Amino acid sequence: METVVEIRHLKKSFGKNEVLKDINLKIEKGENMVVFGKSGSGKSILIKCLVGLVQPDAGEVLILGKDICKLNDDELNALRKKVGFLFQSGALYDSMSVRENLEFPLRGNKTNTKEETEALVIEALKNVGLEDAIDKMPTELSGGMRKRIGLARTLILKPEIILYDEPTTGLDPITSKEISHLILEVQKKFNTSSIIITHDVECARLTANRMIIIKEGTSDITGTFKELSESKDETIRAYFQ
Repeated sequence: METVVEIRHLKKSFGKNEVLKDINLKIEKGENMVVFGKSGSGKSILIKCLVGLVQPDAGEVLILGKDICKLNDDELNALRKKVGFLFQSGALYDSMSVRENLEFPLRGNKTNTKEETEALVIEALKNVGLEDAIDKMPTELSGGMRKRIGLARTLILKPEIILYDEPTTGLDPITSKEISHLILEVQKKFNTSSIIITHDVECARLTANRMIIIKEGTSDITGTFKELSESKDETIRAYFQ
């Protein structure tokens, strides 16, 4: 198996608050890793460390074999193009149409013709089942549609790794399940490797190949959903109730 993400002894504090004390994990090509934990456990800080938005105090973060802490700005920006990030809100630009939101990441590529850009936008929208929304504004979209469009914008650059930050937060149970199934479809179609930050038990059950639970700043609790949800340790089982 090819390891695409490896974190070794990652630590991050804010003042006297030790958020991440010793995080270790490996993610293989084509694998969905769910990171589970209570609010404030450091899940979002972990995902920000992965793309260089937060600098760790110690440890190594290897993305596609490169330690991001040792990269210069140009090298880091080049690596980021291979890593898609789906924010909680979808992070769409409200002043832009869906079409313009999806065209935005392509602006750095001066070689694409107008027709090629249009084809990429339509392909990305088809991948999330929303090609009919191409000329809508974000304010016309439901929460679930915004998440799908956000994912389409992520997919348009064909990333090797996708980071999902609370992908089902704020959605009703039916839409949450649709987003979880979409994550699986993307994994299967593009062979992406993903880290899914969530506290949604059903999302974890549907999407996880493996899981880690961040507890007291460590990642010692690992396993499949079945292994962890059926653990003999009551404190671990409590996360799934």
